[in-house]
Amino acid sequence: MKYLVSTLMIFCSFSIFSGHHKAGEMLMPVAKPGQVIVIYRGECPSGKVDESIKMVKEIIAYERKNSPVSYSSSPGVWSDGNIGAVDLHDSLEAMEKAFAWQADDKKWSGLYDEVAKTCGITVEDFDVYNLVAR
Repeated sequence: MKYLVSTLMIFCSFSIFSGHHKAGEMLMPVAKPGQVIVIYRGECPSGKVDESIKMVKEIIAYERKNSPVSYSSSPGVWSDGNIGAVDLHDSLEAMEKAFAWQADDKKWSGLYDEVAKTCGITVEDFDVYNLVAR
């Protein structure tokens, strides 16, 4: 019985590891060429991180319901403790339309201000980086 179980276990392990070379073929790019990744990063005291991330999630929920331009966004905490979000826009034009809506929408701007205040900074203190995928 031990021999049968051992043989079966070895056989199963071969089938599990036999497809490892296909892993690279299954990876999908984060963005398609022409899409824009926007990174928001701001310093936040460790005691305020959870509260600020909750607020960022509220902003994202508001965007999903109210933005005239569709885009995705994910909140998070960077390895250095900064808080922020990563957005994915379909194009530079779509990103610019989203930014214009954000600038004109008083509620969105107010929510962003509140996140910054919670962290003891201003919205101008956030680093914002754009990457155009190629």
